[in-house]
Amino acid sequence: MPLHFSSSTLRSALRSPRLATASSFRRGLSGQSTVIRPAPSGFLIGAGVALAIPTYLYLNRAHLDSHPDTVASAVPDRVHSADDGGKEVGVRSVSIKDVLDRKDGDEIWVVIKGEVYNVTEFIEDHPGGPEIIKSNRSRDVTPIFQPRHPTDQLDEENLPPNVYHLGRLDVSTASDEEKDELRLKFSKDEEEEGARIEKKRKEIEEKGLGGIVNMRDFEKTAKEMLSAVGWAYYSSAGDDEITKIANNTDYQKVTFRPRILRQVAKADAATEILGHKSTIPVMISPAAMAKLGHPLGEVNLTRGAGTTGIIQCISSFASCSLEEICAARSPSQPLFFQLYVNSKRDLAAEVIKKVNKLKLDAILLTVDAAVGGKRERDLRLKGSFEPPSTGAYEKHEDTKGVSEAMFAGVDPDLHWDDIKWIRTQTDLPLLVKGIQTVEDAVLAYKNGADGIVLSNHGGRQLDTTSTGLHTLLEIRKHAPYLLRPEYRGQTGVSQALLDNPENLTPPDLKDAKPLDRKFEIWVDGGIWRGTDVVKALCLGANAVGVGRGFLYAQTVGGDKGVEHAVGILQSEILLVMRLLGANKVEDLRPSMVNVKE
Repeated sequence: MPLHFSSSTLRSALRSPRLATASSFRRGLSGQSTVIRPAPSGFLIGAGVALAIPTYLYLNRAHLDSHPDTVASAVPDRVHSADDGGKEVGVRSVSIKDVLDRKDGDEIWVVIKGEVYNVTEFIEDHPGGPEIIKSNRSRDVTPIFQPRHPTDQLDEENLPPNVYHLGRLDVSTASDEEKDELRLKFSKDEEEEGARIEKKRKEIEEKGLGGIVNMRDFEKTAKEMLSAVGWAYYSSAGDDEITKIANNTDYQKVTFRPRILRQVAKADAATEILGHKSTIPVMISPAAMAKLGHPLGEVNLTRGAGTTGIIQCISSFASCSLEEICAARSPSQPLFFQLYVNSKRDLAAEVIKKVNKLKLDAILLTVDAAVGGKRERDLRLKGSFEPPSTGAYEKHEDTKGVSEAMFAGVDPDLHWDDIKWIRTQTDLPLLVKGIQTVEDAVLAYKNGADGIVLSNHGGRQLDTTSTGLHTLLEIRKHAPYLLRPEYRGQTGVSQALLDNPENLTPPDLKDAKPLDRKFEIWVDGGIWRGTDVVKALCLGANAVGVGRGFLYAQTVGGDKGVEHAVGILQSEILLVMRLLGANKVEDLRPSMVNVKE
């Protein structure tokens, strides 16, 4: 079995309440008790997962030159080197021998980025169980820690109070045998997988992204650049994955009705989403753990969104901290946040408080994951896993698949009344994500939501459920008043346009009064083409979300991959609009499509 280490090992289960107690003391290197000042209480958004080691091997080699602050080697020849041989005044040095001496006994030490930590008391709080840490004791776990954690994870204010920084690793007196013993060991299969990933990465770097001409190309290429477990997590869906497939194939049941000779040379796909300008009507949907594909993770999505002028929604289970993501944000760049509500409301409140502090622009309350779906690809390849430290998880003793572990703390008793509670915590616009019936769309409006996202979680929850497109059609039929007045008309042939065929769009329906407040409807799931985007907009959606596609894009090309993906979608959307006879997103109407029963 491949060697694994917990993804968020040094990120505690949201701060142990033990402060100035017996846990505030530890045995120092000299054997004497030393008082440790507890780390300040706080909340960190981050994510990670223990994947097959080759991914770590690759991620620690890739981008080593361009991102030296985020990728470290396993056991550097010099750590914190200085003229005095690597020792600095006031900094305790810990020899490799001291670390190796803890392979047995009561204390458990690990090395990360040249620093030594005592995690003895932490292992019982570890959401993945203590065995994960014990199996890697007295090792330098940098290769598997670094790609899975925010760069500020080891800062003093982010360390759990029961994780103790012992000092800096001193390799000056170590023998080659001791250095080798400190390193993690990898199997032949792991090395081969790492070599395969690295070979593909070099190929992409040499050839560039020009060979990728659609979003599915990103998916195919990313499969070659992910570990088996990483691919299983990104691509997995519930049960037989019928809904995942239907999310896309349902769009094939909608056909276009192009209008010709409409002077479309100046077509523009720009729009507004929740009042924020966007170059295309596409948002980056919240998708967890982007660092599984690239060492910069969600930062790639933020940078790519910023340079291309689209909006990113940050996952609750992001593998970068909110601080890191916001630091990568361009001036005035809008960012939305996906919220899972923990059954412990104080933890959920702390998340919202951070979102407010960092001045994010909207919250998407995810409601379709009261429990995690049965994602069998993920389950078959499950490994030692610690879910992201986001306030939305709980400790578990057994080994779980990625999705099982992540949803362990999400409140299954979340209720419509909780929208009112969230409103007491923030003034940000609030959308309900995961609407799958017209009845719940109506309830979301009645309960004061600013909008809804028609979504089945990418088919990752309940299999054979309705697609986002199908739910949009339900709304059109049974609650059209939720749509903007100009989108309440019929699909297909319109008598009004037959009477006046020179018009591109029919007049608004008589007595089609707007809602008493703005209410947006977005669709996500299964959108891979510009044709999919335009069909959803013709049927009344304000915008759409794309999740997996952007995860694959950043896996393949980092932030440049995201930019390339936006360019692909933009060119496809503009092509469709021009061939439909529309110059602006506002020109799109239900009369431009037919819907097959």
